[in-house]
Amino acid sequence: LKSVELASESHSNFKRKQFFLVQRQLPSRNIQATMFGNLPGSVPLGSLVGIPIRLHLLFLVVLLAQVAGSFYYGPPVALLWFVLLGPVLLLTVLLHELGHALAARAVGGSCDLILLWPLGGLAFIGHNAGPKADILVSAAGPATHIPMTAIWLGGLAAATAARTGSATIDLSLPYPDNGPAFAQALCAAAVLMNITLFAFNLLVPAYPLDGGRILVGTLLSCGVDEYLTAKITIGLAVPLGVGVVVWGFIPSFQMVTILVGAFILFSTWQLFEAVRKQQLGQHPLFSYGEGG
Repeated sequence: LKSVELASESHSNFKRKQFFLVQRQLPSRNIQATMFGNLPGSVPLGSLVGIPIRLHLLFLVVLLAQVAGSFYYGPPVALLWFVLLGPVLLLTVLLHELGHALAARAVGGSCDLILLWPLGGLAFIGHNAGPKADILVSAAGPATHIPMTAIWLGGLAAATAARTGSATIDLSLPYPDNGPAFAQALCAAAVLMNITLFAFNLLVPAYPLDGGRILVGTLLSCGVDEYLTAKITIGLAVPLGVGVVVWGFIPSFQMVTILVGAFILFSTWQLFEAVRKQQLGQHPLFSYGEGG
């Protein structure tokens, strides 16, 4: 699951959207709050630690499409996919975004909204603490998958013991045609999902993923010139974005993976345009205020 920042007019603060969203210029904080509260196609889910949560209806459309495709393997598999890609994934993404939001607060920033949508989550956060702090903010989201993985591993051990009499951890998914098998399959799938999200977001250095933001923050903190940093980021993101798109076709068609790859390429093109037009200071990756 990926981040793009929102630049404010003053450039002394910036607004960032975690996991995949197009950059926008937003004129003021009050107008931002109004826009965030009326996102087309989204519905409110309440708030958590003072942060409004919204769900984009496209998430439900994609979920139903994925569940419908899984009926080929039988209703038990369709039910498993519905639970895994519905409530389990939503909770996982929400906690990931809360990691970013709380980290931003810890460095003196704020969070206006968390949006859950088909490509993951978007945390509308801002801080002006500089690139070193942004490394911590970017890493805080993937870090939430460590305790989540541990919790699901505990559930997997218990579910495996209930089904087989042994608590040996096995990440293979049994056919979920009864209660114990369903619980074991769900826990194993959730473990694999958290490991994948952790590795993909943290270790793939492609903007706008968290790993790409960490790369940029690290280079800037080491004194690398902004334009050279941008060119390095573009040089890495293009082949990685293409690779993600190809991965979406092999070994089977994965629509969400393809869209993620396409968004990496689109975001990289935006960064390339900022470099070409000598407007890098207006790009959200480089719109830090004063501070380390």
